[in-house]
Amino acid sequence: MNEQQLRKYWLDFANRYCNQNFNKENLPPVVEIFIDGKIKEYRENPNVKSESLSDMNITYFDKELSREEVKLLGQVRKLKVAK
Repeated sequence: MNEQQLRKYWLDFANRYCNQNFNKENLPPVVEIFIDGKIKEYRENPNVKSESLSDMNITYFDKELSREEVKLLGQVRKLKVAK
């Protein structure tokens, strides 16, 4: 995936997670930080989340968000209201 496709994917994810439709031309700073962080993680290694050399421990990405990512998106997340 190229950077444009990744940005589109993570913006769509942020839209769904936050229950909002963000304007891609005027994103809140926390959403920009979230997307940039996800792209950086993908560039470093698309499958590995973290690794430790002492015990050769590797953690692979799953569909969860890190605690920092939840904090970032939580600032702009709207709760769903039953109608």
